[in-house]
Amino acid sequence: MASSSPSSSSSSSSEETTTSSSNGSAVPSLKYSRRASLRSVVGRPDGGLGLAGERAVVGGWVKSSRAVKAKLDGPVSPPRTMPATETTRLTCTEVLMARVPLVRCFAKLIGVGGSAAVDRVASVSVSYKLAVETALVRINDGSCLQDLQIVVNSSLCPLEQVTAIGACVLVEGKLELVEGRSQQYVAQIRVDKVLHVGPVSIDKYPLSNVELLPEIVKDYPHLAARTTVMASVARVRSEMVHAAHAFFQANEFFHVNTPIITASAAADRRKMFRVMRITSKSDNRAITPEVVRASIKTKTKQIEALKRSESNKEALEAAELDLQRANDLATQLEQQGNADFSDDFFRRPVYLSPDHTLHLETYACALSSVYTFSPAFQAENLEPHKHLAEKWTIDAELAFAELEDAISCAKDCLIWILSRVSKNCSDELKFLSTRVNNGHVFHIESAVSSPWERVTYSEAVNVLLQVKDKPFEAKVELGMPLSLEHMSYLVDDYYKKPVVICEYPKELKPFYARLMEDGTKVSAFDIVMPKVGIIACGTQKEERMGNLTARIDDSRLPRDQWEWYLDIRRHGTVKHSGLSVDIEQLLLLVTCLNDIRHIKPFQRTKGDAKC
Repeated sequence: MASSSPSSSSSSSSEETTTSSSNGSAVPSLKYSRRASLRSVVGRPDGGLGLAGERAVVGGWVKSSRAVKAKLDGPVSPPRTMPATETTRLTCTEVLMARVPLVRCFAKLIGVGGSAAVDRVASVSVSYKLAVETALVRINDGSCLQDLQIVVNSSLCPLEQVTAIGACVLVEGKLELVEGRSQQYVAQIRVDKVLHVGPVSIDKYPLSNVELLPEIVKDYPHLAARTTVMASVARVRSEMVHAAHAFFQANEFFHVNTPIITASAAADRRKMFRVMRITSKSDNRAITPEVVRASIKTKTKQIEALKRSESNKEALEAAELDLQRANDLATQLEQQGNADFSDDFFRRPVYLSPDHTLHLETYACALSSVYTFSPAFQAENLEPHKHLAEKWTIDAELAFAELEDAISCAKDCLIWILSRVSKNCSDELKFLSTRVNNGHVFHIESAVSSPWERVTYSEAVNVLLQVKDKPFEAKVELGMPLSLEHMSYLVDDYYKKPVVICEYPKELKPFYARLMEDGTKVSAFDIVMPKVGIIACGTQKEERMGNLTARIDDSRLPRDQWEWYLDIRRHGTVKHSGLSVDIEQLLLLVTCLNDIRHIKPFQRTKGDAKC
């Protein structure tokens, strides 16, 4: 994939074209906005040096600025070495005069080299002087990690407009070279036209401090993407999603869309988000479990008050009957019984989908290999810094495939994504590792090149049972789920590499996982990565009708709600397997961030849903 910089995506070729404008500029321009992205200027491998002397229109938001007042008799921070393009026609004496104003004055007095030469040297020197009132403004348009410095003269506009952090500017000017760090030249734009200024309320802008902590930034999700950290994460995420699509398209998968609202739930409904229309009669009758429980609490207090006050018998009996009805309704709701949904929008209980594997099966049994990229929702009281209520997953389903095929597909997909992100977002990954995580870097290359460990669930538990020098908070026992603490020990301390755990007890996996020959384990797997835990999982689906119906009954799921799912086995059944990759967990892995809430501006966790 060709790119103009390590952080460029493959889509840049379609978005940017090298245009020959009326002024003959060779700076690549965006196709739809008539400006150059910063990625095509300072995001180049040479930092934009090859574009010196070209004109360009650039825009962005002000990251930092400083105003400079310079005297006319000398430049501010003169370069130690002048660019070769300006000195090729000067003699050694003239170069010395250009660098040292005192020598130039003395030469003019004694007439060394002639007045014409002195004037020519003076013009070169003056070209590097700053104006009497000049603003040095660093802007960024979000296309790359690097900022671009623009030099704005006070004669073009009031400097306070373009120096306010957070302001948006669109300018036109000429690219020139200035001396940067380590005596290296960098490109900047000397502005001669200010095309637009989007002002900012300086006293109210919350991100004026460039060193704001992520805990503060997340309180302003509508502005968070302007920070360097969040913008870097967004570019990594974009490349990650693009790489995932490229992987499945290259391997002949069809992209399909599965529903976000579902009436079928393989998971515990108490851990799912219920969808209801606010104006429905059923909602007005307060049939949601939370409202009913609150009503039960209130009615219980009323009964206790009636008993204490020795009120009439009829009132007490009516209150107790009302409480009994409320308890019955709560039981119905907990069991998803016969609550009245006749006036609800869907006329039945529906939920936000916690996964997409079941509906994806219907497409796999028609198109063979399919995938989807969709949000999934989980209403669990989990640690907010590790789990989101709304996450995005890449789910795939393969017909004519068994568990080994799904594991191979998941590994290849992850290696593909990690390789593409490492190659195309190296600047962002380096920045995030040094600025956010004290230099800790997840070695993507080692995960991509070294073999992964594969163990069964029983083998993983036996390893944990042998640990004597590290107490675990969660109990280690066969038949119990592995906690994040357990998995972290396996990948970080014991195997020290990614681990694939398979052959789980059937009680730990959904009813649709294929039962193995021993009747106690199922064909399922988890891929566990260092620092974050499970980033991908999958199962071979149960295609045998008898086993599937038995698992549905054992899970106490209403058979009538799963007739559509059983139809897949009745009409042209096929062995098929699926996998799911958690984008948020994968992003947390490669960015080295410690809190999953810091990778999404609009994160959704319990008690927090701003904007």
